[in-house]
Amino acid sequence: MQKYRYSARDVNGKVVEGEIEAKDDVSVADILHDRGLIVVSIKEGFGLDLEKLNEINIGGVPMKDKVVFMRQMATMVGSGLPLTRALEIMHMQASNPLFKKTLKTVLKSVESGKTLADSFREQEEIFDEITINLIEAGEESGNLETILEKLATELEEKNSLGSKIKSAMIYPAIILFVIIAVVILMMFVLVPSMAEIYKDFDAELPWTTQLLMNMSSFFVNYWWAVVVILVVLVVGIKYYLDTDKGKRNFDKLILKVPGVGSIVAKMQLSQFTRILSLLLSSGLSILKSLELTASSLSNQMFRDTVIEAKNEIEKGGALAIPIARSEYFPLLVSSMIAVGEETGEMDSVLAKVSEYYKEEVNTATSNLSSILEPLFLIIMGLAIGFIAMAVYMPMFQLSSAIG
Repeated sequence: MQKYRYSARDVNGKVVEGEIEAKDDVSVADILHDRGLIVVSIKEGFGLDLEKLNEINIGGVPMKDKVVFMRQMATMVGSGLPLTRALEIMHMQASNPLFKKTLKTVLKSVESGKTLADSFREQEEIFDEITINLIEAGEESGNLETILEKLATELEEKNSLGSKIKSAMIYPAIILFVIIAVVILMMFVLVPSMAEIYKDFDAELPWTTQLLMNMSSFFVNYWWAVVVILVVLVVGIKYYLDTDKGKRNFDKLILKVPGVGSIVAKMQLSQFTRILSLLLSSGLSILKSLELTASSLSNQMFRDTVIEAKNEIEKGGALAIPIARSEYFPLLVSSMIAVGEETGEMDSVLAKVSEYYKEEVNTATSNLSSILEPLFLIIMGLAIGFIAMAVYMPMFQLSSAIG
């Protein structure tokens, strides 16, 4: 179908203009004649299609949109509203173009007779496996309202954690940018100007000054080589980290970095206990819950431990044993899991452990900025101090010699 712009006159001679979608201009003329209009002109549409333009989406679906969707769907389903009507309302009020299009597709799928979980499964780029399996469990148990509420809470926790980490990194990132900008400015502007002045003096320069001038000369004359080297390094590192070995080595290394490793470990422990508790309380089997929990963890070391635990449970073992063997899981976690297995209240025990690690992560992320700020300030001070010393030392020596 193609869009056509038309101009026509009605029975009173009034000019009417507009757009029509049709397969060709003949079809447009037929439509206009059926409306009792006299065709003046028909032109093929051109320019930007604003409706198509509105469908363009960058950055996917924001987490807050998913939270609102889950929360409002839970309210409408709980009040007895039919699922199709609830989806229709959510589709109409969605502001994100991609999410609006997705919900329209989900609505059509549900109207055709498919379950909500199966409809979500067709949109796997928007809804992850955990969400789909929980929805499926909710539909099978007739407890969809509760599951949607739990999903909304889980997404809120994830969104809150991501926001806190971003907030903690803003100021250190600004400082790092300033450091790089100051160094580049000095290397390309200040040092070359000073180097021209020092050439007029037939004197031996301090090693710091000579080193700085050589570095500046290299950056000025071979900046393209620096850019090429940086690009090659970035691409090479990205390629290595995309491999299983590279991902594993990086995840293992990051856990050993002072300060950062502790935060990553606490985040993984919080994720593990929270997701496993959520899945178990929703009625999923321990094996399926462990499989989904492992897929939700970003660090390969923790993921491997959970997969190992799943394999051991398949053989009839206990969950606490492989968790206790792992160097990445503290004694608190394995001990509480053992208590949960003995009492049969694994989900509630894990929920309590999750709350503990949630507070630990909140404290760690709050302190992250205060740890990194002085570190970057020291680096900036050392860099600027070295450059200043290298630039002005020859002046001090020259004034001493003259004096």
